[in-house]
Amino acid sequence: MSATQNTFVVISEDAELIETVRASVGANVLLQVARDLAEALPLVVTPPAVGVVVDGNALRGAALTALSRLRANSPLVNILFVTSDLRASFLNDVQPLRVELLARPLPMDAVTRFVARTLAAGRLSDLQMVTWIDRLASEHKLSGNDVALFPLVLDRETPEALCARLNIDQAALTRGLRRLVKKCRVRNTDRLAKNVMRDALLFSSQNSASYVISAHA
Repeated sequence: MSATQNTFVVISEDAELIETVRASVGANVLLQVARDLAEALPLVVTPPAVGVVVDGNALRGAALTALSRLRANSPLVNILFVTSDLRASFLNDVQPLRVELLARPLPMDAVTRFVARTLAAGRLSDLQMVTWIDRLASEHKLSGNDVALFPLVLDRETPEALCARLNIDQAALTRGLRRLVKKCRVRNTDRLAKNVMRDALLFSSQNSASYVISAHA
């Protein structure tokens, strides 16, 4: 798999659903199929998948817990949940998780449209990320040395490469990361990375929406 190839994950044992997604993603997207959430999570997180189709029948009745865990581990991934039971209480609970819902019997063209939208959206651009990190630096009074650690936090540079670039040793790197997470008021660098990716995407989406409104006012 190339570094730029998109990954899609299907959590299901439904052959028709799996084949619909397979036909929709095409040959240039890596499709991973999992039987349950435990098997799917590593496929979704590394490398980060762009989309996940979750079959409620594969979750054995623990849908909300599974979707919450999936969203916590992958703040940016597009999620489609296929269910046989669309109760109002469930709709209210799942809304904050930013999950699209489809009820059985499945309109397969809706699955195809979800895949197409997800692939068209692509991943967060470097420009969006840099713009949000600049805002974060201003808000939390981060120094230039703090900001220089973000390529490592976002898994775009190895610790060895960052130490060589900044001419620091491992002990100094550890102190710098500890200082960074404290300033940003998070528990660890993993949480910081997830927050940055999520907030950068939301910030970009809000700006795009504002532009569209003003352009058509």
